[in-house]
Amino acid sequence: MRTIADHILDIASNSVTAGATEIWLDVDHNPATHQFVFSVQDNGKGMDNDMQERVFDPFFTTRPHNIRRFGLGLPFLRENAELSGGGVELTSAPGKGTMLTATFHTENIDCLPVGDLPSTFLTLLTSAPRVCWHIRRAEGNLSYTVCTEELQAIFPSEELSDPQAQLLLLDFLREQERELHRNKSGGA
Repeated sequence: MRTIADHILDIASNSVTAGATEIWLDVDHNPATHQFVFSVQDNGKGMDNDMQERVFDPFFTTRPHNIRRFGLGLPFLRENAELSGGGVELTSAPGKGTMLTATFHTENIDCLPVGDLPSTFLTLLTSAPRVCWHIRRAEGNLSYTVCTEELQAIFPSEELSDPQAQLLLLDFLREQERELHRNKSGGA
């Protein structure tokens, strides 16, 4: 994983694989405290206590080996968060879903760059059409939200597979990011 956005994509994809039909993704950067926090909460199959401990073991995976190559996503996430002075919290219950929160301290020299959040959001919104996504992105006191229900009012689900519709959505997400940064800095 080269960026925090890569971790977000990996963890949210795990929720899809766990059978979630609703996923809440919250991505918050607070420049005042130098913290970048993301959480992924789902209504997937969940995990018992033993599984919650084992998912952080390198090479542990619940997927068949012909589908999942390594099982390193969560161990790398924990390592990268801890290297920045942050950490990872995981809560889950069988049949009730999972919530994972990762905290990175952005002022630490070992913190990964954030990466391309709009492209990450686009990938999630368009690659799992059966999932109802609730994405909230905040920067300081400013935020924007994107949810599947709102997008379906603009783009019927079959249209989101169209490259032109995806480009429009990506442009929209990039503009939302620009607005966060423009308004945060108080300039045009």
